Amino acid sequence: MELRRRAELIATSRADDLALRALADAAAITRDENTRIVGGHMTSLLLTAFPVPGVPTRRTRDADAAITTELAGSGLLHDRLLALGYIDTSGNSYDRRIPELAAHDGPAPILSIDLLVPSLDGRFRPSRHGDRTFDAAPGLGLALAAPPILIDVGVTLLDSTVLEFAVGVPSVECAVVIKALAWGTRRQPRDVEDLYQLLEIAAAYSLEEVGGWALDARELAGARGDAAVQLHALASSLRRLTGANVPMARLAALIADRVGFPQ
Repeated sequence: MELRRRAELIATSRADDLALRALADAAAITRDENTRIVGGHMTSLLLTAFPVPGVPTRRTRDADAAITTELAGSGLLHDRLLALGYIDTSGNSYDRRIPELAAHDGPAPILSIDLLVPSLDGRFRPSRHGDRTFDAAPGLGLALAAPPILIDVGVTLLDSTVLEFAVGVPSVECAVVIKALAWGTRRQPRDVEDLYQLLEIAAAYSLEEVGGWALDARELAGARGDAAVQLHALASSLRRLTGANVPMARLAALIADRVGFPQ
């Protein structure tokens, strides 16, 4: 069964405006491929499509797209990004300047898109595909193998321009796995905030609505097992955690209720 939701986003700052323009470009180049929007946009889109009262969204600057290794090696998205006016600043990072949005005598603002591939060994590391080097991240393979949640996005920019496009994002469970593994590596407060928001979605909606849920199994293996290790480690360290704007006791309760244990 296809899962499809609607998300209406309104730019409230220049950073918002640029991030949403980059998201629209990412949607344009990946529209007919097996890809998922990940990163901060993933959480923002899911929480907008599955709103939870009292839980705010977090906006991000870059647009991150998870792609298969086969697609990475083909060079197709590289060519499409160049055709849109992007330049490659590294193997998997692309920037596009927007001169028409520059302030008087100021620099042209930049749109940024990153292409990420699944990690084959569960670690964050560079990975060579074709003639380019990509950042490989754990959890992306699980998300690309599972059906996406398709989100029809309506965007209103600062100049009142309205953009309409559709993107695929991971299921809520796959998004939790991706974010838990990211937190395990970089220990960033934004990952904790994203995890809290995603787990609140899982608590507020039926399993069918959010694309299924297997993280509460008695024994977990693979990416789910690795994510469970990180989530339980996070729950046990919440009293010492600083910088993340989340209700710590509530997050610990969500992890205890929604996450099983690795084998």
